[in-house]
Amino acid sequence: MTRVKQGGLKLRYSLLLIYFLVEIIQNPAYAGAEKYNTGWQLNIDNNIFQRYMKDRDYTAGVAFTAFGSRAQSGWLNIDPVRAWIFNFLPINDINRAQITKHSVQYGLALFTPDNITATQPIIDDRPFASLFYISNTELTVQPSTNRAYRSSLSFGLLGLEVAGDIQRVLHQMTGSEEANGWNNQVSAGGEPTAMLTLSVQQKQSASDNYQLSSHLEANAGYSTDVNAGLNWRWGRLNTPWWSFDPSHYEYIASAAVSERGIAGSKPEFYIFAGANIKYRFYSSLLQGQFRDSAHTLGHDQLEQAIASLTAGATREFGDNLRVSLFVRGTSPEITGGDARNLWWASLAINRAW
Repeated sequence: MTRVKQGGLKLRYSLLLIYFLVEIIQNPAYAGAEKYNTGWQLNIDNNIFQRYMKDRDYTAGVAFTAFGSRAQSGWLNIDPVRAWIFNFLPINDINRAQITKHSVQYGLALFTPDNITATQPIIDDRPFASLFYISNTELTVQPSTNRAYRSSLSFGLLGLEVAGDIQRVLHQMTGSEEANGWNNQVSAGGEPTAMLTLSVQQKQSASDNYQLSSHLEANAGYSTDVNAGLNWRWGRLNTPWWSFDPSHYEYIASAAVSERGIAGSKPEFYIFAGANIKYRFYSSLLQGQFRDSAHTLGHDQLEQAIASLTAGATREFGDNLRVSLFVRGTSPEITGGDARNLWWASLAINRAW
């Protein structure tokens, strides 16, 4: 009789435990828990089509992004500061089911004038400039409103000498002209810089084979601007609309999420396009900051309204390994006789876990 009672108690406790586990799993706060490692992405930008693109202006960029909750920890991480700045915003509604994703990006971007062989500053053209940075991003998706919010904090260094060394090695490997003006770059010797970004992406239309969304964004810091964009893709799709936003970038792509496709679906294969219009108030890469520089541009030498276009294709290989090739073009960033459009090609390799 005692054994029967003990067996009954064990059964009750087991059922009670199962009940609580089911309740926890169904709770939105736990159901959407982010995995520690959800993937990575490598971005490489360059002016590779010499017939149409010169090795000038935004001449090269490289970035590596790690996705998942790991982006909130680690010694080389600024997400606690980002969270402290942005957590007062009403985009995290505990009463509404939502999806939250995190990423940390490490990158560099190099900029040169049209004449890279000159040893003296070219007064009417953009200065040599470089940026080495880390950027932490949180993506908050609210399915009930078809909106996705991005908050980012970027911290970097301008004017590092290694920027010239990197371009020198690359030009020696490719037999290109040597760049002689890096001693005149903005904030030569190094200067800290930072930028805050807040954007909202809205799904406009979608079906099984196409998606259209828009976004509004504001940046404050080494690039201070407001901008708006449209994003479109068409083809074989198996990832959500909020995982795709090609018009969200400041030169190099600002990767925010790496999402696995629908289990059992065919590999993704689609073409895409993006358009963006920006009103820029300030750019430290053109105007400098507090440190004296050999050459910077004045506010009246900058174009404030800048339009850009993006077009490319993405192909998935194997288990959630995606490769994207695309081209970006922007209207001139400076005024005067040296004003010109900017063009560059980009390669993005994304692996989702």
